[in-house]
Amino acid sequence: MLGYRRDHHNSGFTIIEIILALLIISLVIVGVLMFFPTSRRATEESALKTRIANSVVSEVESIKSKGYKSLNILLGGKDNLLVELYIKEGKIKIDGEEVNLDPGSNISSILNLSNWSLSLSNLGADKGIIEISKVNSVSNLLKVRVRVEWDSGKNYEITTYISL
Repeated sequence: MLGYRRDHHNSGFTIIEIILALLIISLVIVGVLMFFPTSRRATEESALKTRIANSVVSEVESIKSKGYKSLNILLGGKDNLLVELYIKEGKIKIDGEEVNLDPGSNISSILNLSNWSLSLSNLGADKGIIEISKVNSVSNLLKVRVRVEWDSGKNYEITTYISL
């Protein structure tokens, strides 16, 4: 009886136990490896959104630094101004009409369009929008909305107000 116990404990693992252990380990490894590409994509998307957010914040701060009077001059008596930069097509639309702005124009220099367009191009954005409008119920107050669109439907937007 004692000899049977000693032989049984020294026999090691069976081939079925080894195959099952390898199967379980391989399933765990495959599961973990499938997580890495998803994680990488999420990290890259988050980094892009952060860079776009920084670009929008920078543009908003640049516009705010121009002050109420300069922005009100851009409106030229109208209630709102809509500037759309189509980055990939290289087009600029003002109030829905395509225009060719020279870099020294009032709109281009006050809104810093050439630098912002270059920044958005480097980020791979599709469209940049700047909207300036008067707030009807309050005199001497302008609403400024800056928005960037990318990847067919993703966007980031900041709205701020500037007063006299």
